[in-house]
Amino acid sequence: MKNKKYLVLAAFTLAIMLGACELKTGPYPETEPTSSEATGVPGVQRDETAVPAAGEDLEYEEIIAGDEGMYGEHGFTEQPGDYWIPIILPDISEAEQKEKYCTMTAQESEDYFIERIEEAVELSDELEAYILDWYYNDAEALIPEGLLPQSIDNEKTHSWTLLRPEEVDPQDQWFYFPARQEPALDGFSTLYQLNAATHVTYLRIIFIAPFGSQLLVEGDFPHARFMDYQITEPFTPQFPVAANTGVMEIPIVDVDIEPDAGHVNPFRLGEDRNAQDRHYHLAFDLAYGNPVELNPVLQDKHFRAPGNTRVGGPFSSTGSRGDGSIVPSFLWLRYYAPDKDADGQMDPLAGVPLPRVLLQLKSGETFWIQPDATLAIERQLTTAPGVETSPHDPPEFLDSSTGWYKMFGHWLMFAEGRGIISTYLHPNLEDMVKKNINNTYRCFFNQGVDAPPPGNFTLSATDMPYNNYLSRPHWLGENMVYAMTGRLPTTPKTRDGELTMESAQARYWSICHTGDGPENPDPGAAAYHKLGYGCLMDDEITVDEENDYIIVYSRPEDRPSNARPECGVTWQDFGPDSTQGFILRWMNVYPDHYMEEYAPTDDNIPWATGDWAQEAYDKSLVGENTPGSMGPYHPILHYLTPVEFEALGCPIAPDDVPEW
Repeated sequence: MKNKKYLVLAAFTLAIMLGACELKTGPYPETEPTSSEATGVPGVQRDETAVPAAGEDLEYEEIIAGDEGMYGEHGFTEQPGDYWIPIILPDISEAEQKEKYCTMTAQESEDYFIERIEEAVELSDELEAYILDWYYNDAEALIPEGLLPQSIDNEKTHSWTLLRPEEVDPQDQWFYFPARQEPALDGFSTLYQLNAATHVTYLRIIFIAPFGSQLLVEGDFPHARFMDYQITEPFTPQFPVAANTGVMEIPIVDVDIEPDAGHVNPFRLGEDRNAQDRHYHLAFDLAYGNPVELNPVLQDKHFRAPGNTRVGGPFSSTGSRGDGSIVPSFLWLRYYAPDKDADGQMDPLAGVPLPRVLLQLKSGETFWIQPDATLAIERQLTTAPGVETSPHDPPEFLDSSTGWYKMFGHWLMFAEGRGIISTYLHPNLEDMVKKNINNTYRCFFNQGVDAPPPGNFTLSATDMPYNNYLSRPHWLGENMVYAMTGRLPTTPKTRDGELTMESAQARYWSICHTGDGPENPDPGAAAYHKLGYGCLMDDEITVDEENDYIIVYSRPEDRPSNARPECGVTWQDFGPDSTQGFILRWMNVYPDHYMEEYAPTDDNIPWATGDWAQEAYDKSLVGENTPGSMGPYHPILHYLTPVEFEALGCPIAPDDVPEW
């Protein structure tokens, strides 16, 4: 079992994502351990000839090599866990999902969608009637048991209570992962379980409301590099959402928000970033229907649209992932890189009060529905110490030629991580594995290259649509270091209270690394619980006159003596876990913070050719450890000993670092 752990760590790390993803499979056929020379992974044999028997219809789960213990070490079960996610999902396995939802005829699917919409409208009508009874007839503020379905009223979100505007406290509405300044990791003893980027404050509200109502937001623009709101899509069972699986939320980006009369939007070029009058109001119409048809912002490839109104949903349809259940909606608010104070620290709330959020019925009544979400919030904000694992050099399938993987959705990244491992062990099954991944993605979430909009968007729920994400696994051996070289895009300087926002090639750039968390406290729970070991954002990275960088990662005892800014090098502690994944965030806000030629956008790395599971996958775009579509901005990886790095002297030019 110990030998197999190396393989599962690689498979698991290949599934680098931003939020909890709980696709489960199992059990798996046994793979006999043999010499590691065949695969580069201790105890795992590569089968060059394995193909299914004639007429044999193998499921993807049956193709994955290794027995159930191989994945069981990391909490994988046949049932979807829900420990880390803020909603309750029913116990339905992937096989049961396929049997129930992937065999429907077109007419059966249409009937299913109509039934789900009718169910949601009935819930909306009953909820609205009760709100009016409370508002005018003194009905109990606590929504009575039985009015809301168990998928909304449960141990995670319960005691939904109606409040009048004067009773609403934003401190009760929001919960958040706070931005924090590196390297304030406290010896890796307090790390968030869900891989929140350290320079970003992620704020979230859980809510429900009737159709036809509005969610109203009043706040102040933060002192930060970037902000955006994202709301759960309009209710649409054709494009289900469950936790961070399914289609993307509806965004409104900072520069598109009109400030109140006489106030300033500090994110617009040339405006006063330190203005005291920085107030705004937003409105989100809550409806059902196709998100693209209802939202002009989704009809623009840069996700830009004027006006302070977007259309979201008052609750969400989970599709097969949640067996058709209706769950609460979410409003996200992100503050990237809050300005630093005089001590060089970031205020997680970026120097402004929490926004106030209210609901308003179409007939004008204003109120809020506050759930008791104590359990959901506690689990979302769980912290844990870093996990120490023994050093291990990269396996053969992550060799010196391997570049980066662009993320085209959380579920897809996770499935492809397993697929890459399985096809390495069974090369002749690659076409079957890829076809199964794409068919399952289309069935479960109506997402895919050829899906109708928004299913063909390259983002999923909880992704930030102005980011492009690249990921890669990293294994660090004993007495070794990683060096990463490349060119940073220019970004606006904001964190020291600069007076104005300037144009640049990108709004924000960062590289983060994550490792496995401790064993899950719930044996049937979500397997994804990555710990964030550290991030470096653009203005923390030493660059030369060409904006080229050298970043070195190692354990503290292996830090080369010349891995310091004076030598042109940025160093960061790799952390105690030898098997980690890196994720790069490149933020574009068109047209003022945008690089058309080299940014890893969908134009330069399209889903059809940039995604591993696609038939026309072009590895040369970003998947090789040499410059591809990103040109000089492609991060190149080097793997060497501290002695070899120290031999480069001081100062060091990026071209001096030897190839891996």
